[in-house]
Amino acid sequence: MKTIEKVQQMNSNKIVTYEGGVGYQTTFRETIAEFFSLGLLEGNFYQSSADVLKNAKDIFERALKEEPEFATKSAIYGNNVNSLKLVPSVWLLYLSTLEDKTLFKKAFPRIIQNPKMLHDFLEMARKGGVRDGVGRGVKKVINKWLVAKLNEYQVSRNKGKLSEVIKVTRPDSKKESEEFQAFMQYLAKDALTFPRAVGLKSVIEKLEQGIVDDETLSLVEQHRLQLEELKHSTKNLSDEGKQALYAQMYKGLNYSALILNLVALERVFATETTTVNKLRRVNGQYNYYKQQLVVETDIPDAVIEMVVEKINDVKAYRKSNMLPFALITAERMVVTPAFKSALGNVLKQVASEAFSIDKSINLKVAVDTSSSMNSQVTDSLSCVELATLFGAMVKKAHAKSEVYAVASQIKKVPIRKQDELFDMAHQIEETKVGAGTLFEQIMREYKGEKYIILFTDSESADDLERVWLKAKKPKDAKLIVWQLQAYQTRISKDPSVVYLAGYSDRLMGLVKNIIEGKAGQIEEIENVEL
Repeated sequence: MKTIEKVQQMNSNKIVTYEGGVGYQTTFRETIAEFFSLGLLEGNFYQSSADVLKNAKDIFERALKEEPEFATKSAIYGNNVNSLKLVPSVWLLYLSTLEDKTLFKKAFPRIIQNPKMLHDFLEMARKGGVRDGVGRGVKKVINKWLVAKLNEYQVSRNKGKLSEVIKVTRPDSKKESEEFQAFMQYLAKDALTFPRAVGLKSVIEKLEQGIVDDETLSLVEQHRLQLEELKHSTKNLSDEGKQALYAQMYKGLNYSALILNLVALERVFATETTTVNKLRRVNGQYNYYKQQLVVETDIPDAVIEMVVEKINDVKAYRKSNMLPFALITAERMVVTPAFKSALGNVLKQVASEAFSIDKSINLKVAVDTSSSMNSQVTDSLSCVELATLFGAMVKKAHAKSEVYAVASQIKKVPIRKQDELFDMAHQIEETKVGAGTLFEQIMREYKGEKYIILFTDSESADDLERVWLKAKKPKDAKLIVWQLQAYQTRISKDPSVVYLAGYSDRLMGLVKNIIEGKAGQIEEIENVEL
C-alpha cells in the first residue's frame, strides 16, 4: 500500500469525541468485538440507558444481517474469555430467529453455562419481544442441553428454575437414561430419586428442628450443600449450631459462592456489628439504604485458614469464570485481615502467571482517572476502580513498570511491587490529577519505552495519536489501549495502536501476546472455531 493510501485510510472515519478530542469511528467488526467484550446495557457517562439500549438493538440487528458468523464468534469469546452472560445470551435469541439454525445450535452449548443462564434465556425467548414465542426448534435445542449437561448437583441446586424450564420445553425423558428420567421425576413431581435430593431434604428437616449433629454435618460435606440451599432453614439454630454448620458448609462451597458469602461467614461469627446508611446506584438512580456491617469477629483460626486456602486456589478461581468485580467488592466488605490479604493475593498470582513477559522490558502504564471513568460497570463499581486494579496488577506482575495517573494532569504513582494489591489500586485512584482527559501529556513522560499500556474509555479531549506518531520510538513500539467503556471510539487507526476490550483479568494474557507479537483480540475472535 502506498504512503498516501495509508494516510487516507488512517484518517477515514475521523470524529470528534464527546470530550472534543480527535478520535475515529470503529469499523463494524471492531464495534461488534467491543460490544461483546464489554456488553453493558446500562447508561454511561455520556449516554442515557435509552441511548445505549437503542444502540445495542441496532448492533444486534445489523450483525444478524451482515456479520452473523463473526458476531457468534464474538459472543462465544465474550462469554468464555470475558465472562459475560447477558449480551451473549441475547445474541443467541437473535440467532434463533434465523431460518437456518446452524449457528444457533453450535453456539448455544458454548454460551449457556448453567441452569440459571438457561432459565434466563428461556424467559427472554418467551417475553423479550425478539421472538414470537419459543418455538419447537428452540425447545429441541434446550432439551438437548438438559440431557447433555444436567447432574445431581445442578438439578437439586436449581430445582425451581429447572422446573419452570421443563414445563415449557417438555423433554421426552423416556428416550433418555435412567438418571435423566430420575431428574425429571424430581423436578416435575418432587420425587426423591437420587442421593443428593434425599440428603438435602434430610438436612433441611433437621435444621428446621434446630438440630446440627454429626449426621447433618456429614451430609453437608458429602453432597457439598450450598449456603443458598440451606440458609432459609437456619432460623431455629443456636449460635453454636449455626457456627458449626457454616464452618462445615464453607469447606464445600464452590469458588463463586465462597467469595460472595465471605461477609455472611463473618456475620455468623460476629462479636460486634453496626448499621450505616450507604448510597447505591440502581437503574441510573442513586438511593440511600441501610446496611449492617461487621466490625469484629471471632472466627476460629482453623476456619480462617481453610477459607484463605480456598480463596488462594487459582485453579478454582479460573474455573469459576469470575470477573474481578466480586473480589473487589468482597475485599471492601470483609473485616478479617487474612481474607483481605488472600483476595489481593489470588489476583496477584493470576497476574503473575498471565503476564509473565521478559523481565528486562520497560513498561509505561497510564491509568485514566478522569470524570468519564466514573461510569458504573456494576451497581457498586466504576470503570476507574477496574482501571486502577488492572494498573496495580500489571505492576505486581512486572516490576519494571512505571504507573501514572492521567486526567487533566499526569503524575507518577510511587507504588512498589511489594505493596498490597488493593492498596496500590487505591493509591492510583487517589492521585490528584483533575477531572479532564488530556492524553498528549503521556508522551511528555515518555522515555523510549517500547510499550505503553493505557486503561481508559478513549474519551480524550486532545490528540494523543499525533504526538505518539511523531515521537521517537523503538522499532515495533506499541501503544496498547485497554478499553473499559463502549463508545465505539478509537484514539488511532495506526497499526502501532492496538486495542482490546473487557473486564476480565484473563486479558492480561492477551496483552502479553500482543507484546510478544502474537494475535490481538480481533484475531483471537476470528480464530474461534464454530
